[in-house]
Amino acid sequence: REDATQKEQRIRRLLRDYAAFCEYYFPHFLILRDKSTGKAVRTIHNAPFHNQAARKVKSTPNLKAVFMWPRGHAKSTHFDIFMPLWLMFQPQRLINFMVIVGKSEDSADRLLGDIQAELQYNKRIITDFGEQMSLGNWMEGEFSTKQGVKFLAVGRGQSPRGLREREARPDYIVIDDLDDDELCRNERRVRELTEWVKEALFGALDVGRGRFIMVGNLISKTSVLANIAATRGVHVSKICAVDAKGNPVWKEKWTKQEAQEYADFVGYRAWQKEMMH
Repeated sequence: REDATQKEQRIRRLLRDYAAFCEYYFPHFLILRDKSTGKAVRTIHNAPFHNQAARKVKSTPNLKAVFMWPRGHAKSTHFDIFMPLWLMFQPQRLINFMVIVGKSEDSADRLLGDIQAELQYNKRIITDFGEQMSLGNWMEGEFSTKQGVKFLAVGRGQSPRGLREREARPDYIVIDDLDDDELCRNERRVRELTEWVKEALFGALDVGRGRFIMVGNLISKTSVLANIAATRGVHVSKICAVDAKGNPVWKEKWTKQEAQEYADFVGYRAWQKEMMH
């Protein structure tokens, strides 16, 4: 059993080391299960690109970035849950107001619900950082912690005007999988939504101050993701599921054989679209 000094040292170490932070506070996310039985097969770890992205997000207070990662490579898990909490619990808090943007208000609420559940029920977080749930300020789609950190869900195209009326502006906005096939077939809608992202959403920050992040996979060259990625000053992280030799970039999650079997089943077009951009 650790004493107060040991506990403080452990917490400091975890807040310095993103991979260790994820493994300690979220072991329930890092389990590979057998799809037929649901039983745990083994523990998986962050891939190097997960940890590299976290370091980039932490070290860049005013960040405009697109993280173009394949399906199944934990985009939402890291950018919607792990990274925000890692930043929030730093000795000098790096997040005060987080906004998650989804395809619809319902999908945004679901995405936000994941981080809300961790703050409310994760015993390791509560033990190390105290109770987070704030009675009276704990609703679906919008809540605040006891420490005053705000969280809000916004649907695609929804007016974010209310964000600018609050006493604090957002300082972490993550736009999660905004594009879909139907949208990408309509160039006018893609253009209008790109303008909404650049004007209404980005304008919700305090004159561009804060972390403004878009995550998704490049399902079409005519997409909001492609437009934002092509914008001057935007950091772009592009990860393909396998390298030139067919080896998975997240080798702890799946094998070369599994990747090939997946590609064979879905076909060349779907594999390129969903996994290789």
